[in-house]
Amino acid sequence: PVALKIARAAARAPLAAAIATERDILARLSHPHIAHLYDAGLTADGRPYLVMEYVEGEPITVHCAERRLGLAERVALLQDVCAAVDYAHRHLVVHRDLKPSNVLVSTDGTVKLLDFGVAKVLGPEATEGGDAGSRTMPA
Repeated sequence: PVALKIARAAARAPLAAAIATERDILARLSHPHIAHLYDAGLTADGRPYLVMEYVEGEPITVHCAERRLGLAERVALLQDVCAAVDYAHRHLVVHRDLKPSNVLVSTDGTVKLLDFGVAKVLGPEATEGGDAGSRTMPA
């Protein structure tokens, strides 16, 4: 199974650029705690789409509450979220929409950061495939 993100016909123009940006951002990121991009393109009627990793899971807050996770278990999940965010930041990508519904915990307990739809790439040196390494991010 995969997750599909397809622009609605009525919103094609404004969403086309946003989906193209999200495609470009996801194409440069490969991390075990970030949902993977598999493919992107245009439908037969010209609507942009993304084919992404499907995450069978629930928001991190629901996962923690339903399982009554202790502090150590919650911190371990948060460390995985931070690892994904740190990886994105080292690639000069700022997610800009971190919230529980964009952080899912899969049925096997793996954290996945989703929805880079409003993410932003920082800096002129942010080229495809480039790693920011130890560069400092702008404030």
